[in-house]
Amino acid sequence: MSEELENVLEEEVVEAPAPKKRGRKSSSAVKITGKVDNSLFTEALSGIEKDSMISFENVAELLISTMQQAYLEWSYPGLFKDKDNDDPAKELIKAEIKFNDSFTKFHIYDIKTITEEDDIVDDAYQISLEEAHEVSKKKNLQIGDVIEVPFDVTRLDKAYVRRVKQLFQAKLKEASRAAILSVYQDKIGKLIDGTVIKADPESGSYELSFGKAEGFLRKNGKSMLPNDRFVVGEKVTVYLSDVYEKTNPPSLTITRANEQFVLKLLERAVPEIQDGLVVVKAIAREAGKRTKIFVDSTSANIDPVGACIGPENSRMRTVLNELKGEKIDLVRYQSNKALQIVEAMKPATVIGLTCPEDFFDSNVHFEELERQRDYEYPKITVVVTNGNQGVAIGTSGVNVRLASRITMCTISVLQSDDAIRQGLKYMMVPEIMKAIGAMSPNDVTLPEESEAIDFDEEEIHDEAVVPSVPEAAVVEETPVEEAEVAPVQEEVKEETVPEVAPVEEEKEVEVVEHVEIKNKPKISLEELEQALSTKKGPSNTHSRKKKKEEEKEEEASAASKATAMPIYTEEEMEEFENEEEMEEYEDDIDYDQYDDDQYYDEK
Repeated sequence: MSEELENVLEEEVVEAPAPKKRGRKSSSAVKITGKVDNSLFTEALSGIEKDSMISFENVAELLISTMQQAYLEWSYPGLFKDKDNDDPAKELIKAEIKFNDSFTKFHIYDIKTITEEDDIVDDAYQISLEEAHEVSKKKNLQIGDVIEVPFDVTRLDKAYVRRVKQLFQAKLKEASRAAILSVYQDKIGKLIDGTVIKADPESGSYELSFGKAEGFLRKNGKSMLPNDRFVVGEKVTVYLSDVYEKTNPPSLTITRANEQFVLKLLERAVPEIQDGLVVVKAIAREAGKRTKIFVDSTSANIDPVGACIGPENSRMRTVLNELKGEKIDLVRYQSNKALQIVEAMKPATVIGLTCPEDFFDSNVHFEELERQRDYEYPKITVVVTNGNQGVAIGTSGVNVRLASRITMCTISVLQSDDAIRQGLKYMMVPEIMKAIGAMSPNDVTLPEESEAIDFDEEEIHDEAVVPSVPEAAVVEETPVEEAEVAPVQEEVKEETVPEVAPVEEEKEVEVVEHVEIKNKPKISLEELEQALSTKKGPSNTHSRKKKKEEEKEEEASAASKATAMPIYTEEEMEEFENEEEMEEYEDDIDYDQYDDDQYYDEK
């Protein structure tokens, strides 16, 4: 209780010999009039309200109850101060303190029951009918009525005020602690923001303030990320896992390293999760390294992975900013356990795995079995493409560990050559799809249609870099782009050829007509024939030379064509093919039989 409140109760004190009190020896004391300084009283309660997180009304009620208890202890010290005293009268003796509406004066009343004078056992809680009429303003009083007997507050002394102060401080701490607990207990399992008030980077210890409560982040306690570094005054988002009640004020148990921290960050960033349209089915995390999340949609029109990513990676970027380098794999949830494993192993490309018969039994519900304490993880061997084993295992085995945890299976990884060498019997992914389709066609979702998005903080911060996608997804996209380009080239050829060809034909026709009309020959055809038949002139010799040149050109063209021809003719190629078939046939012959002496004896 503050000094101001103590001064309020001690207002207008007069030193005088104190009257004889019940259960106490007479002594000189300070008299209290019962008057209260309203402004000082209100100011004191308002300050307490601000410091203790208790409302003004609750502070006033706490003060009244404290004054009542202090009055009973002051009046009957041997009865109420001894907590081990179990006298029945302790439950019967009562008092009440009342303030007026303006909080300018208070009164104390003893609560007593009207009893026949001969039946009175203790006048601390009983009163005769005659005395009741003297002290009470009520009329028509009867035996058994309960009345309020005013107490002269001037009889109170300094000891009473000190006791009120002690009790009020103790009750105020307890009430403040309860108020803080009620506030933060409602936030257990949620994200809260605190301010760093103490930092020790060398030991990795930070103290955070959350108003009236405090919490600690420690590297040794595994409540921080490996890359977490804070300074005094910095705002830090943490996950509140518990409230430690034994300290005053209560201490908050906070962390940034558990799975729920990532889950709550995702919930805060994705409105569809808050609305229940997207559901997080499972999550596995190794703080600072990697997190795998199975997401599903309650609506066929919503892509759960795309909803979590957000436009231009905006939603996922806010999550990664808090994780400081940790990677996140967002994977579409599959109801079948075999497909869960295929999806959980991404970004590795799974070509097959060993599957127990339970994986294809519609009567087996793994979600129910996994809740049992004696549930044993099935041991699964996953086969990946050659050279993809390192991706499947991950750095220090983190990828396969998280895949095992999120699917609740014990997973080991082999690449295809090792699986063949060991003679491992496993089902290829198409065979798994076929088996699942036969079991429940409506529940089958091709693995190629699901996306496992591997998010890296460096990729997100670089606007020019698109989030990495599995190799299978890239291979699928390449032929689509080629298919889109090829038709465009064909259309261009079809459009240009019909337009150009007719124009060239028209030009040739026009040239021929022009020659026939305007150019007139100097000699007729008949005269030219006669001249050739009768005389061998220069024109004839020129024609012979021309023929020889044409023959040379034909020989040169024939030689060039010969050089352009293939090395082997079609007949020779057919002979080669026949020889290869014969060789293949001969390879099937069991030559070991000719090594047997019996074969030659028979011959």
